[in-house]
Amino acid sequence: MTSGEAAAFKLDGKTILTAVRGTEQTPISVDDGLHEIEIRQINSAPAQTLTLEWSGPDTDGQRKVLDGTILDGQAFLPEMPTEIPEPEYEEEVQVAQAMPPPAPEIVWPEVKHATPSLGMGLEGLADWSAQMPFIDLMKFARPWTGHVGEQWGGYDHDALRADGFMDQSGWLKAIPENVSSVQTVVLTSLPEESTNLIGRYRLTWEGEGDIEVLGANISGISPRPNAIWFRFTPGDGGVAISITRTNPENYIRNLRLVHESNIEAMEAGVLFNPDWIEKIEDLRSIRFMDWMQTNNSAVTGWAERPSLDRYTYTDSGVPVEIMIALANQIGADPWFNMPHQADDEYVRRFAEYVRDHLDPELRSYVEYSNEMWNYSFQQTHWAAAQAETRWGAEAANDGGWMQFYGGRAAEVAMIWDDVYGPEAEARVINVIATHTGWPGLENYFLDAPLWTTETGRDRPATYFDAYAVTGYFGIELGLDRVEEVLGWIDDSHAAAEAEAEAKDLSDAARAAFVSEHRYDQASKVTADALRAGSLGELIRDTLPYHAAAATAAGLQMVMYEGGTHIVGVGEAVQNEALTEYFNHFNYTPEMAALYSELLDGWKAAGGTLFNAFVDVSDPSPWGSWGSLRHLEDENPRWDTLQRFNESEPAWWEDRLPEAFDQGVHLRGTEQNDMLKGTYEEDVLLGGPGDDTLMASGGADHLHGGAGEDVAILTGSRQDYEFRREGPALLASRNSVTTWLVAIETVVFSDKPDERIRLDTIVR
Repeated sequence: MTSGEAAAFKLDGKTILTAVRGTEQTPISVDDGLHEIEIRQINSAPAQTLTLEWSGPDTDGQRKVLDGTILDGQAFLPEMPTEIPEPEYEEEVQVAQAMPPPAPEIVWPEVKHATPSLGMGLEGLADWSAQMPFIDLMKFARPWTGHVGEQWGGYDHDALRADGFMDQSGWLKAIPENVSSVQTVVLTSLPEESTNLIGRYRLTWEGEGDIEVLGANISGISPRPNAIWFRFTPGDGGVAISITRTNPENYIRNLRLVHESNIEAMEAGVLFNPDWIEKIEDLRSIRFMDWMQTNNSAVTGWAERPSLDRYTYTDSGVPVEIMIALANQIGADPWFNMPHQADDEYVRRFAEYVRDHLDPELRSYVEYSNEMWNYSFQQTHWAAAQAETRWGAEAANDGGWMQFYGGRAAEVAMIWDDVYGPEAEARVINVIATHTGWPGLENYFLDAPLWTTETGRDRPATYFDAYAVTGYFGIELGLDRVEEVLGWIDDSHAAAEAEAEAKDLSDAARAAFVSEHRYDQASKVTADALRAGSLGELIRDTLPYHAAAATAAGLQMVMYEGGTHIVGVGEAVQNEALTEYFNHFNYTPEMAALYSELLDGWKAAGGTLFNAFVDVSDPSPWGSWGSLRHLEDENPRWDTLQRFNESEPAWWEDRLPEAFDQGVHLRGTEQNDMLKGTYEEDVLLGGPGDDTLMASGGADHLHGGAGEDVAILTGSRQDYEFRREGPALLASRNSVTTWLVAIETVVFSDKPDERIRLDTIVR
């Protein structure tokens, strides 16, 4: 058997032989009769050639050849006769002892091209968030709090920074004299249903000092040198990490907290939690508004951007490098929000980084700030002040803040287009957004006569590609219909009681029945009210209006946020009965049906990308925004969004078939495994056996685990530069880096017979 890259030969379902870029042969003894022979080609190129030669008593001693180009699918030999003559053997040949050990079973990655249509906003980072996006939990830890004496707090994060107690990354260089400890908190009040979070965790750090781990949900605390192990179970409360002493000459730094199951992945440079990636990897677009802490941002210049080595990303937002890494890994168009006070250099440097590092098949949605019409946010007040400074107090009577928004957003769009040059049309989608419930407001920022007169430029509308709206419904239920909703709840509970009475249930069964069905009637009534109310109006009137406005401006209509807005407002936030019902209704089949109607109405109105808000968030009195409530959640609303994403391929544009592909996350078994990556970003984690990990040229992460493990790298030895980073060896080629950990030997695809010990490459 000769393979252009790698192939496996199976007889009756058992792997007999593998060939890796070369020729392999072995004697095989088979019993009389029909046998199933399977040949699988392992390749990253579109097609490879594989040749199979065989001989036996029925070939008169001649070698027979089967060759051809291997494509996806199955190939069949010519039809065999129904009666097979029994061969005559001079003597039985015993080959069992001559056969090599069975070749490792191949784990086949599933690589599918898709044309998804759904976008989704990502929940903002917080220690209480159920999103869990990073393997290193410190990246969404709460900012430091210093405890003065016996009291909680008294010396907050900003004071610690202002007084010089933190280094540039936020690690504590010293502890103030009047502070007994400095503390951060993680894993706070997470849903008990998040059983994937149960388990042992390891906290590690560098430097000298004393650290404690505290919390009602932890047990089995085991201190080690520069490490603490503990067991965690989700529920009320959190995990406090408390520094009580640090050596200013070698202060505690680089804390990392990881679940035991992800230690090898973290060692191999993996950033993102595989449980979370599994939920979002098939999206078409991910909106980073909350990750970038867009609302109320204080960022003005490039030097103020979040840094990669920041101890937590909750205090200043997620670095652009991390956002690009995520978009590339899952194959999704990123949606960036430029800070409202950011200067031109910030915008240009950001655009240049994205241009140089985002997969070229992907496109960037670029929006200036977020909801500049919304006076709940500081950016809107700032825009109004800017308009008054430039155009006088009378500008306030002429939509001055929106005219300023349109003008500055156009300037941001021009910078991005300039950075990309001729590629801008294919790789950048500049977005301008409106207040969906304020028809006519769009004229101020699309035309902006004050700005055009001042600058001499064209109207802002000419600099954009997309006009963004929201698709929210249901706010009236928690605003001016609260008493009506409470009546529906009471009636529904009474109906469940009556039904239980009619069924003549025992006390325990009765209570269980009422608990399960107490909202059934209310859910149906609520859904009908929304169809007759805000959802019906949105589909019937509002979306068609904005579709016409977008068309008139020569723009496509996109949705920047959408879905349920059913939440208590004002005093209603404190109504526990209302909150409990809203948190239930937002995940019912009735809500799923409303989402389905909204999605259909959006498409019918001429909408393009639909952005659901948000991915994962635990419901609370302040809203049920999460499409998932936690990473193990299953609910009808999420299912409806996923079905739409899979069954409604993007109808508004054609893209390369591979644009939205993503790599694989494979974990080996107890046996000797062969793990094969794709041409995208892959995570290959070997088990205790002697494993072969085949990287295919993406930004891959390989960890061999125990055993003698081999990595196969595409290309030649001369293509790569190697360097050490902790336990990892980083192999870089053409600006793409592959992480190698616990790999003893490497094979380069141009010399498949030559094995090189890694410790001879970099010592």
